[in-house]
Amino acid sequence: MRHPVKAVHFQLTGRCNLACSFCGQNKGMLGTGREELPVGFWLRCAEETEPDAPVTFWGGEPLLYPGFEELAERLSASRHPLEIVTNGTLAGRHAETLCRRFRRIFISVDGPRELHDAVRGKGVFDRVRASLEKLRERRGRLVFLTTVSDANVERMAELPELLAPLGPDEIILQQLMYLTGAEIAAYRNYSRTHFGCDYPELEAWRRDDDAAYLARLKEQTALVRQRRHPVKVTVTGHRYPSLPADTPPCQAPGCRLHIRHDGEVGFCTDYFGFSIGNAQRHPLPELIEGERAGLWRKAIQDKALPVCDHCAWRLQVPYGG
Repeated sequence: MRHPVKAVHFQLTGRCNLACSFCGQNKGMLGTGREELPVGFWLRCAEETEPDAPVTFWGGEPLLYPGFEELAERLSASRHPLEIVTNGTLAGRHAETLCRRFRRIFISVDGPRELHDAVRGKGVFDRVRASLEKLRERRGRLVFLTTVSDANVERMAELPELLAPLGPDEIILQQLMYLTGAEIAAYRNYSRTHFGCDYPELEAWRRDDDAAYLARLKEQTALVRQRRHPVKVTVTGHRYPSLPADTPPCQAPGCRLHIRHDGEVGFCTDYFGFSIGNAQRHPLPELIEGERAGLWRKAIQDKALPVCDHCAWRLQVPYGG
């Protein structure tokens, strides 16, 4: 096989128990579909990957998926390394499974209470902190995903010191993801002419008033890199302002798949408008070698997709980069 599936993301559900202010999913990126597939479907998908392929649980909020415990236990028993990206509010209910079965737990924490709750909702920080107390005896690594938004960019350089007492093994400071109106128009035009589909939901990521945010981000990023931190700190930017011109293209189309809650399969975790087919009807090895997968790989090679310039994931291990 030219493109073995070496890693996979399972978007177990499109549902979420929060409504974060900057979230594209919350603003319509998933459309109206909320279908959830049975545990057996996800187990079959895992069987179609490489034997030791890491599986990352995604959402929505993946801990809302009713079969989470069974799926985690059975995948772990079949020796697939497990990872999860969660908002953390429900992690305490599943602490035993998370601590025993997951090699990495990514939890969204955007700052201390006043900053976190400003974008995630009142009382959310305290719920996450209560969950974190139950994850102290974990086997895997705990990674904070800290989205740097307008709410916390002025204090970005302080965040590692403020968050370290909560016990993470690593903090990833992620630049806010968005696209300009011109970039959205360019992507939609390319999608219509080359992929045969449109993606109007991309408007959920639109932002054109970013000059002040980018100026603060540049200043704060420099401060973060000058300081020593109590835990490992990674800053993931995208084209504005920190992605080097010689950054290699995304590696995901050659080895990793993202499977949506409705079975549609693509390569991109955050931009869902293109599918290479549905895993309910076609095996993963067939899909990753198919004609539509080739269309996406060519677009990546040609650097034709504006969304890729704004991806904070492609430089990180969980994305396959």
